[in-house]
Amino acid sequence: MNEFRLRIYEQIINKTPGGRTSFFNKVCGVTIFISICFAVIVTENSIDYQFGDQIDLLDWIVGALFCVEYLCRLWVAPLEGKYGKGWKGILRYMVSPMAIIDIIAIIPSFIGVRAELKILRIIRLLRILKIGRSEKFKQSIFHFNYALRSKSQELQISTLYTVLLLLISSTFMYLAESSVQPELLGSIPRCLWWSITTVSAVGYGDSIPVTAIGKTIASITSLMGIAAIAIPTGILASGFSESIGVQDKNQKELNQNDVPMTEFNSN
Repeated sequence: MNEFRLRIYEQIINKTPGGRTSFFNKVCGVTIFISICFAVIVTENSIDYQFGDQIDLLDWIVGALFCVEYLCRLWVAPLEGKYGKGWKGILRYMVSPMAIIDIIAIIPSFIGVRAELKILRIIRLLRILKIGRSEKFKQSIFHFNYALRSKSQELQISTLYTVLLLLISSTFMYLAESSVQPELLGSIPRCLWWSITTVSAVGYGDSIPVTAIGKTIASITSLMGIAAIAIPTGILASGFSESIGVQDKNQKELNQNDVPMTEFNSN
C-alpha cells in the first residue's frame, strides 16, 4: 500500500523520467479542458435545450473525477514535507489555497441547476482556476514575471512613449476637429478615447476625423501606433527568451553536477 501511495504521489508531483507530464496530470488536464468546454457551450440556449440532460450527466462524471483527484491529493499530502505527517498534514492541505480551489471547482458539478437557476451554471467556469495546477502554466507565469522584472526599465520607456503619443495626438485632434465635431471631438478627453482606439488598432468608428488636417493627424497617429504595440511586444519577447535561456543554463549546470557524483558512486 505504501508503495502504491508513493507512486500516486510521484504521479501528482509529476516526478517522471525526462520531465514529461505524468499520466495523472494529463488526465486532469484533459478533464479540466472538457469541463470548461461544457460550462461554455451550455450557456447557448439551443444547445442546453437539446443536450442539457446529456451535458449534466457528463458534468457529474467530470465532478466525480475531480473528487477522485481531490481524494488522491489528500491521501498523499502527508508525503509532502510542508504539510506535515498523518492527519495533521491532511488537515493542513485541506485549508491550503490549491485545495480550496479544488473544492470550488468540484461543488458546481453537484448543484442542481435547472432552467430557473440557469445563470448559476456560469459558476462552473470557476474550474478554470484549476489550470493553475499545471506545471507548464506555472512555468509560463514564472517566465512572464521574469520578463517584467528584467525589462522593467525598457517597458517604462515604452509606456512613456505610448502615453505621450496618446496625449499629443488627442490634443492635435482637438485643435483640428473640435469646432467641426463638438459632440464627438469637442474636448481632449473625447479625443483621448479616439486616440486610444486608433493607437491600439481597434478603431470602433464611433468618432472619426472629417477634415483634411484631422485625417492627416489620424494617419500619423496610426503609423506611430504600430511602434506603441510592437516595442513592448518585442521587449517582452526578449525577456521571455532570456528567462528560458537562464532556465536551460541552470538545468544544464544541475545535470553536469549530477554526473560526477554518479561516476564517483559507481567507482
